[in-house]
Amino acid sequence: MLHQNLWYIENGNEVKSIVIDEKQLEKLFVKNSNILDPNWLIIGEQVYTEAKKYIDLLCMEPDGDLVVVELKRDMTPREVTAQAIDYAASVSKYTYKDILDIYKKYSEKYPTAPKTLEEAYQKKFNNKFTLDDDTINQEVKMVIVASQMDASTERIINYLRDKYNVLINILFFNVYECEGKQIIGRTWFGEDVEERVLDSEGTRSWNGFAYVSYGCGGNSRTWEDARKYGFISAGYGIWYSSSLKRLNVGDKVFAYIPKKGYVGYGVVTDTVCQAKDVKFNINGQEVTFSDFENGARYLHNNDEPDNAEYVVKIQWKYTVDEDEAVHESGFFANQNSACKPSNTKWIDTVNRLKQIWNISE
Repeated sequence: MLHQNLWYIENGNEVKSIVIDEKQLEKLFVKNSNILDPNWLIIGEQVYTEAKKYIDLLCMEPDGDLVVVELKRDMTPREVTAQAIDYAASVSKYTYKDILDIYKKYSEKYPTAPKTLEEAYQKKFNNKFTLDDDTINQEVKMVIVASQMDASTERIINYLRDKYNVLINILFFNVYECEGKQIIGRTWFGEDVEERVLDSEGTRSWNGFAYVSYGCGGNSRTWEDARKYGFISAGYGIWYSSSLKRLNVGDKVFAYIPKKGYVGYGVVTDTVCQAKDVKFNINGQEVTFSDFENGARYLHNNDEPDNAEYVVKIQWKYTVDEDEAVHESGFFANQNSACKPSNTKWIDTVNRLKQIWNISE
């Protein structure tokens, strides 16, 4: 069993553990969503499902995936796991319109909340991505919030995570009181299961092709640059750039432009590097981003590594113009800058792209 303990002693006063019921926790999370996870946007509270039961909280991650949060005080019986899976099955069927309607009901309960899901998403995630039908609700994660876990639940959760890569985890919260102030302790049961799926380290077989999302348009980066000089890039925050570290030299990648489609296939030739340090060899001449006419777009926040632009060099084997991007119903899409998915949708997408572009590898 996994337990969490916390002590804070000052002037002889020791922290005392106190009990907060599910409703109090729910209100606490709604007011302070970062306590749950800084990368979660709460979009629904007490969401009614086809199972005729209510999900405590429904959240959205930056990539548009949904998180079912079920709050349980004290021990978490085995039935809670089945309930969370049942909820996830219902949520997996939600369309973009369903999700918009859920947020609308949620925002009506809280006058200070942004009026639309798009506004809430842009505010929470700093206007970097826009939601669309392709990227929203690709996967559903389940999180059970509890103060401790019984042995049988631990066995079940481990089995589902390790054997079948089910996106389920437990988040432990304990609340303590000291001199009239509340202290909250938070502990995850295990590593973020999404990372294992995106990195294809589970039991599913990875097909050997990585996915990269290249956001461009407006005053940002351009596909013409990436195509000509051989790279993909991401920035404006760790969440957007850190996933590029998943790419290794020799990895085969398919590039996707959000809301457009797939535009290229290539091979990684170098590891991730901050844009200011990248050099390209073009016809025997050394070229940097500062040599581009629009180089400033790639050299933003040079002195702030967390927010700067990061680059991975790619030797493109096949590319198309942006207006010829390939998009078909059912194609895999994700707002992570890079990932190595192993689900059926990705396998089918790769097979179809290889057929369309006559790629024999």
